[in-house]
Amino acid sequence: MWENAAPPPQPEEKPRPCRPKSEEDLVLWAQVLLCLAAIGFVLAARALGWPVYPELRRAFAAALQPEQSLLLGEERGLLRFTEQTAQELADAARSMWEDATATPETARMRHSQPSPPAYASEESYEPAFALCFPLPGQHDRRTSGYGWRTDPMGGLEEDFHIGNDLAAAEGTAVLAAADGVVRMAGRHKSYGNYLRVLHADGDETLYAHLQYLFVRAGEAVSAGQTLGTVGQTGNATGPHLHFEILHRGLRYDPAAALQHAS
Repeated sequence: MWENAAPPPQPEEKPRPCRPKSEEDLVLWAQVLLCLAAIGFVLAARALGWPVYPELRRAFAAALQPEQSLLLGEERGLLRFTEQTAQELADAARSMWEDATATPETARMRHSQPSPPAYASEESYEPAFALCFPLPGQHDRRTSGYGWRTDPMGGLEEDFHIGNDLAAAEGTAVLAAADGVVRMAGRHKSYGNYLRVLHADGDETLYAHLQYLFVRAGEAVSAGQTLGTVGQTGNATGPHLHFEILHRGLRYDPAAALQHAS
């Protein structure tokens, strides 16, 4: 009777095969060496002034474009972001090959007219609805336009300005350009205090470098309503309003829309 009460013997577990320690170290060191080689290539390109360095810089800037919290949003899906980043890197690689095989004359011609980042268009865009000028009683106060420009923060290279800078005194009211809902309200390293307002037909307006924010994310706003005040937060050389227009997640030149704003 006691023999039957004893627990049955358990089958022995076979030890799982382990990858040799040396193989794991080899893979790790290969990854480290690959990263160091990539960093060394970029530093050499910068130090020697190779034409490929601006292309690498633009590709990296596109991968780190503002508002990464919107990557999983309706219009900034992670898939779309990945595709755009891959396209930027592919363009950079293509440019590297063209630089290596081109003559000095063709290289100067190609680099004189670079393409905009994947998240911006060179075209102008005007929404189907009327816009209110985002500053009270001020028109034609643009100090920096849309497109390629020399880095105003002291850099030696060009960057693509994705909006219009409108001069105004610090503390000036910033007005909503149209009816909508505040999609983003917060602080960003480059934009400083900023707002992003969603309007009809997937159109959006963005207001950056604000001194104070008077509205919150999710709040409905009306055209002409005060959203905040002009400031110089973030990457700014002085008080002004940085204004952008987006259509379905893509930035466009807002100059024409601002010119016809009431």
